[in-house]
Amino acid sequence: MLVLAPGPALAAAVTPPTLPPPPTVPPRQGRSAQPAVPAAQAGQAMVGTFEFTAGSCAQGVHGSYFRMIQPGGSAASGPYVSNNDSRCAEKTYTILAPGRDGGLTTGAYQPEPDPAFDSTGGGKADRVTKPEQFYGVAISTATNPTDPQTRTKVSAPAVSRDAGGRLGGDLRAFAASWNNQHFNQGSPKPDGSLPGNTAGPTGTYNAATGAFTLEWTSQIVGGPFNNFIGQWHFEGRFAPSASASPSGSPGAVGPGGGQATASVLSSSNAARSPGGSPAAETARTGPAFPTSLGVLAVLAGAAGILAVRRLERAHG
Repeated sequence: MLVLAPGPALAAAVTPPTLPPPPTVPPRQGRSAQPAVPAAQAGQAMVGTFEFTAGSCAQGVHGSYFRMIQPGGSAASGPYVSNNDSRCAEKTYTILAPGRDGGLTTGAYQPEPDPAFDSTGGGKADRVTKPEQFYGVAISTATNPTDPQTRTKVSAPAVSRDAGGRLGGDLRAFAASWNNQHFNQGSPKPDGSLPGNTAGPTGTYNAATGAFTLEWTSQIVGGPFNNFIGQWHFEGRFAPSASASPSGSPGAVGPGGGQATASVLSSSNAARSPGGSPAAETARTGPAFPTSLGVLAVLAGAAGILAVRRLERAHG
């Protein structure tokens, strides 16, 4: 029986997933945080839980989902990485279901458990979203007081809305865990920057119904997925916290954890952590293989192990 092990050496033994070549346009240079909603000067803080509608593939993709964009690509046109474990016909979509807390909580953390990974390397965090299979390994999400990739202390998620119902925020605490590795997937990044194609969050909110959409992109810094971009899309209904101000006074939790009138919708003054340059965000993301080989090897390794396990079950 052929036994496959994950890692770069597996690339020669397993045919990697077919990925279209990325555009030749290089990623944009890193930039300072920019206003998520330029016209807003004073945002109303939304403290509570953005309860997600589970993703669905019936008659097209609906609800909440995750997609991974290849380096140099864009949220509008990709190119995207296909997930062989996707439950959708369009394999570039990984649909997501709400976790134990119902969705993303603002004004508080939803940290990962200890240990953060199971025996297969899959992420165990299940408060924000339920772990979902990505190339045979569970991917999970969490928000932590200290970002597990960069080891930078970060503020709790914060989202505000303007008078027109447009959303902006600070989601630097949002992180994904997969294959014994941590990937910051917030926007801005823990140091307050927006490297490459990191953008948002943006969205809409209907005060009459509570319905919302919230999405952002976050470029991975370091490791085998360096410069790949996570695209996150959540929709559902917002449930205010019982302790939230009934009058909805302007203000939101700023980068330092205090109140800031417009720091969420206009984060040009976002704090930068000492030593928090993009180069410092390579911790705990695995070996820095060349992008063209490393990511294919990692995905091929996971897919190969999964295929062998299925063959073993099929033949007893």
